[in-house]
Amino acid sequence: MLWMLLPLFIMLWAIAYFSSQYFINETFDRSLARRTYALADRVEVLNHKVYVDIPVAARAVLAFDQEDLLFHRVLDPQGRVIEGESDMPPLPGKSAIKPGQLLVYDGVKEGEKVRVAAFSLPLRGTSANGTVLIQVGETLSRRLAMADRATLAIVVPMLLMTLAAAAAIAYGVGRGLEPLSRLRDRLSAREALDLRPVPLEGAPAELRPFLDEINSLLQRLAEAVEAQSRFVANAAHQLRTPIAGIRAQAEAALITAHPDDAQHALARIAKSTQTMGDLVQKLLILARVDAAENTLCLQRLDGVELVREVAREWAPDALSKGVEIGFETSGDAVVMGDAQLLREMLANLIDNALRYGGTQIMLTVRGTGQGSDWLVADNGPGIPGPQRSAVFAPFHRLPSRVDGAGLGLTIVQRIAQLHGAVVSLETGGGGIGLAVRVCFPLADA
Repeated sequence: MLWMLLPLFIMLWAIAYFSSQYFINETFDRSLARRTYALADRVEVLNHKVYVDIPVAARAVLAFDQEDLLFHRVLDPQGRVIEGESDMPPLPGKSAIKPGQLLVYDGVKEGEKVRVAAFSLPLRGTSANGTVLIQVGETLSRRLAMADRATLAIVVPMLLMTLAAAAAIAYGVGRGLEPLSRLRDRLSAREALDLRPVPLEGAPAELRPFLDEINSLLQRLAEAVEAQSRFVANAAHQLRTPIAGIRAQAEAALITAHPDDAQHALARIAKSTQTMGDLVQKLLILARVDAAENTLCLQRLDGVELVREVAREWAPDALSKGVEIGFETSGDAVVMGDAQLLREMLANLIDNALRYGGTQIMLTVRGTGQGSDWLVADNGPGIPGPQRSAVFAPFHRLPSRVDGAGLGLTIVQRIAQLHGAVVSLETGGGGIGLAVRVCFPLADA
């Protein structure tokens, strides 16, 4: 309201001031013109000479005013002063005033601004020829004083009306926002984890869409907090199992006296630590993927070259396990992505295929008119159709697969979503195994 009222008041004051100044100037200029015409009526020509016959009373009227200084001058056709003061503000511009023309202009006399009326009186039908210039001027004290009084007379009532309107608006807005103030008080009194919907009772209709969006945000936040809590609980449970196994095997190794039993316990400890290390590594990768959502920097990447490099890195590990890795490509497969995250996604897909995929893994990269497809297929037991939608959940493992952290496909899906890609599970070639397809959108030019 302050930002609205201040320009409004300045605008009203300017309109009132310049309007009053204009009309008051018009009034005073007409009075000045009448005095000039009255002085012109007293001009006479006798014996080819111009005279000004001004009675004593009229001369007093021309010279006397309670507030302003009045002055006049009459010039004959030769430019000689025949009446009044010799020092008068000159006519504006370079062109001379036309016969019979009245001109009112601003000037300066003795360092003070004045207003002057000039009339060119033609001497037709007389024994003299030419024109007589008659000038009547006055200072501006009374004009300015009246303009100020007129401005105050207009602005003061407007200011009072504006303040009254502002008070009424403030009262009305305050009454209208009382439900919002009560809502603010209720929200400020809530606990940090109180994510219940905001009550809509008594809220103004204009605020309903805003409150609906807040409630939707609170619902999504509650779901995210609940999912995070479940994730932490599952992670703690997954870590607790290998830790408990390590402790039990260590205690068994300490109390046994047989070297073979101790060796067996140490092997179990090594297996449990490896499982726990894999789980911690997966958790760190998942946390890094979640953090990359706000700092992701996409670049144009050659999908064929990237998949080929990852396949080469995993080839020795696959050969050591008796698994063959093949690679096929067709078309241009440029993608917009983060190279490190895409490598991590492929690494998880190849790792899953090595764990559960049988003896062959085929990596395929194809360029399509809508983007590019990456396919990782194996000839293992695959995943039954009804269970495919559940395997993307964190820590979900099939009953037949007890090893692994249950986070590989979760990481794959998160990375794909960051790149605008879609992950789908299909049956492998010849109806055998599992094929994981990642469909990337068309790369920007």
